[in-house]
Amino acid sequence: MPERSHYDVLGVSPGAKPDAIRRAYLRQARRWHPDRPMGDAEQMRAVNEAWQVLGDIRSRAAYDRSLARSAPRPPRPAASRPPPNAPRPAASPRSSEPPPSPPLEVVGIRWRWLSLAAVVLAAVAVVVIFLATSAIDDSDPDAPITASAPVSQSRPESGDCFLIATINLITVPCDHPHDGKLVEWVPLGAPCPPDTDLHWVRSAQEAVCYHPPSG
Repeated sequence: MPERSHYDVLGVSPGAKPDAIRRAYLRQARRWHPDRPMGDAEQMRAVNEAWQVLGDIRSRAAYDRSLARSAPRPPRPAASRPPPNAPRPAASPRSSEPPPSPPLEVVGIRWRWLSLAAVVLAAVAVVVIFLATSAIDDSDPDAPITASAPVSQSRPESGDCFLIATINLITVPCDHPHDGKLVEWVPLGAPCPPDTDLHWVRSAQEAVCYHPPSG
């Protein structure tokens, strides 16, 4: 009779989790402890030995490796050889026909999807180029404007802060980066109050007098 493994002693499978092994040990210890009426000292010794091995991760891993080495290997099936005079099977002829082409409907669907993707990419590129060029102020090439603050397309009034765009002004909150604080609108050729700068707004055909940001 083959020797029982520690898993057999505790009544668990080799793949049992640590909690299952612990519960099995307690169950077997209550059953075989010598102080119980049906206890068995020899069986209790085997239960304790199984727990000492399987209750520790390292010792259990080493024990599993030893079980794998000692497990009998199934015999390899003998290769069947044909009789010496047996005829060889005829080789299947290679087909010279080319692989079937995809249906025309599938080709048409792929072409439509590719065309749609090209149109979408072209539209995105146009929008990006437009936004990039419209955000640059050609009135002062040395100071390009990039508005990171929330902007408004409404006409700025006295006391509003603004960014200078290509042909107009963009109203922004004064606690965000800006190009100036508007004092008043004046017609072309009219002077501005002292300590203010003048900027011609092409879209309005007027000029603004403004205070540049301090610092």
